[in-house]
Amino acid sequence: MRHAAIALLLFVTLGACAPAMNREQVAQVLRDNPQLVFDAIKRDKPQLLDVLDQAAQERESAERKTELEHGLANRVAPAIDPARPFLGAVGAPVTIVEYSDFLCGYCAQGSLTIQELMRRHPGRIRLFFKHFPAHPGSLEPATMFEALGMQNKAAAWRFAELAFANQQALADGSGKGLAAVLAGVAGPEKIDAAKLRADMASPVMRARIEGDVAEAGRFGVAGTPTFVVNGVVVRGAQSLEEFESLLDAVTPKAAPADTTAPADTAAPATAAKPVGSAGGK
Repeated sequence: MRHAAIALLLFVTLGACAPAMNREQVAQVLRDNPQLVFDAIKRDKPQLLDVLDQAAQERESAERKTELEHGLANRVAPAIDPARPFLGAVGAPVTIVEYSDFLCGYCAQGSLTIQELMRRHPGRIRLFFKHFPAHPGSLEPATMFEALGMQNKAAAWRFAELAFANQQALADGSGKGLAAVLAGVAGPEKIDAAKLRADMASPVMRARIEGDVAEAGRFGVAGTPTFVVNGVVVRGAQSLEEFESLLDAVTPKAAPADTTAPADTAAPATAAKPVGSAGGK
């Protein structure tokens, strides 16, 4: 793409000097006088940069369009368990499944983007959180999220917000960061500590997380975050504008928003602040 842009600039430059020259003649002049390339770049550097920038934007736009068309034509079907923690309306027309890692910086960014998307479109989105723990130490917070969800789904989502905001503390491996995040959750929410420990130790929790990883693998997920939006796979922490466009593309026509939220599910909150002195990435 860069070479094509440079060639275009040179063709325009030389063509202006010699309108009668065709493409083959311009190419021959450049072969005989390669210094013309460097002279043109030095003289018209701003114009060249503009051409390169426009070409890059056009390529990215074309790639996004192709990827969206492929995703719409090859939708996947994640398992949806209403007993697991989810945010949003029960009958929302769009379901987003987020495959994430609590120690992934891009996942924290992607989570904030999805929260903002839900704030902009109340009743239109239902969000499920699934796990793809790849970083060392990320299995423990994943297990705690699921265990909290067994007794208080709002507490599980509060934990997710605080975990993303305190990634550095969670990553130290001492367990203190995890305890601090849990303490932040236990303030406004009622947590049965004994049940939490028992649920975290249960083979059911490990099997659930392993099931998430296996499912993600079947969909070609190789990194986090990855989202499945009404069956369309979206890789990476995309911009809010990208998700807005996708939301329009996957929303069933004439589908009304559902404003009925489950009783124990909290609405997306504002970005959580670090607990104590711990800082997020």
